Amino acid sequence: MRARAAIVAGLLAAAVPLDSPAQAQFSPQGIVGGVTRPLRQMLGNFGHYPRSHRHRSSGGARAAAPVPDRDAAQSTVKSRLGRAGPAAWVTAYEDVLGFAFWPDDYGAQFRSRGFDVIADTITGRFDRMRESTRVATTGAARSDGSNDVSSDQCNDAASAGDKWPASRIEQLLQLSDAQHATLEKVQLAANDAVKTIKSNCHQLGDLSPPDRLRALVQALWIVRDGGIAMRAPVKNFYESLTSAQKNSFAFQQPQNAPPPDDKTQGGENKQYQACAAQNIGGAERLVKEIEMKVRPDKTQAASLGNLHKVSSDMAKLLIASCAQPIPADPLARLDSASDQITAMNYAASNVQIALDDFYGRLSQQQKARFEATGR
Repeated sequence: MRARAAIVAGLLAAAVPLDSPAQAQFSPQGIVGGVTRPLRQMLGNFGHYPRSHRHRSSGGARAAAPVPDRDAAQSTVKSRLGRAGPAAWVTAYEDVLGFAFWPDDYGAQFRSRGFDVIADTITGRFDRMRESTRVATTGAARSDGSNDVSSDQCNDAASAGDKWPASRIEQLLQLSDAQHATLEKVQLAANDAVKTIKSNCHQLGDLSPPDRLRALVQALWIVRDGGIAMRAPVKNFYESLTSAQKNSFAFQQPQNAPPPDDKTQGGENKQYQACAAQNIGGAERLVKEIEMKVRPDKTQAASLGNLHKVSSDMAKLLIASCAQPIPADPLARLDSASDQITAMNYAASNVQIALDDFYGRLSQQQKARFEATGR
C-alpha cells in the first residue's frame, strides 16, 4: 500500500513541475490533466488514503464562474443540510450537490474552496452556523435574532430537513410519476450521505493543528464518498428527463463573458490569476501567521521553511480545480467535484507531513501560541 501511494505521489509531482521557472505559465487545462489523470488511473482500491477513484474524468468547454473573495476571519454560514462537511467548510456536501445540479448558483462558491480550507483548519478558523428559524404552532417562522450563531462544530440546528435537493427540482420541473420515482432515489442517496457525514463529525477545538488537519482529510474523504454514491441515482434521474428538462441543469455561460481560449496561458487568463492569488495568497498568509505567533528559533526555521515550500506547492496544485472549465452536465460535474476534493485531500496530506515535523520541534509555550492562532 505504501509503495502504491509513493507511486501516486511521484506521478503527481511529475505532473505538476512546481519548482520550474515556467510555473506561472502553465495552463489550467494542463494542470487539470496532469493532476487528475494519475489520480484516476492509479489510486485504485487500497484503503481510505487515498480512496478508490473509479469514475470518469469530466471535461467541458465553458469557463468557470468568477471566484468570490474570502475573508480570513471566521464566517457565518447557513446551510440547507446543516453541518454536512468539515468544520472549516460545513457546506461542503451542499456545495457538491449544488454544483452538480445548479452550477450557475453554486459554481463560484464551490470552485473557490481550496487551500483556504486547509489553512483555516490549521489555524482553527471554523465556520459558524446561523441558527435556523423556528416554526410556531401558528405556522409562522420565528427567529431568536438574525445574528444567532452556533459555535458548536457538530451542532445541526441549521438543518432544513431531508427534502433537498429534490424539493428544488420539483419546483423547477413538471415531473412524471416515473421521473418522481427516480428523483426519490436521488433524495434517499443524498439523505444517507448526509447522515454518514454528520455521524463522523468531531469537535476539533481541543485538538492540535496537525490533528485537526488529519480530521480534515478524513472528513473530506467522507464528503467525496457521498458524492460518488450519488452518481448512479443521478444518472438514472438525468436519463429519465426530456431534452428540455435536461436544459434546466445546463451551465449557462455568463453574459458578456469572452469565449474560453484553450491557448490562453496562465498569466493572461483572469480566472487563472484569481485562482492563483486566492490559493497562493492563502498559503502565504498561513505561514506568516504561524511565524508571527510561534516566533521560531534558528533550529526551527528550516522546518518552517519546508512547511512554507510545501504549502506553496500544494496551493499551486489546487489552482487547477479552481480554474478549470465547468462541465456541461450533472454527471460530469459530480466527477469534477470528486476530482477537486481528491486534489484538496492530496494537498492536505502533504501539508500535514511538513506540519507534523515543524510542530514536533516546538516548545510547549510555542505550541500554546500556535494553537491560539484562530481564536
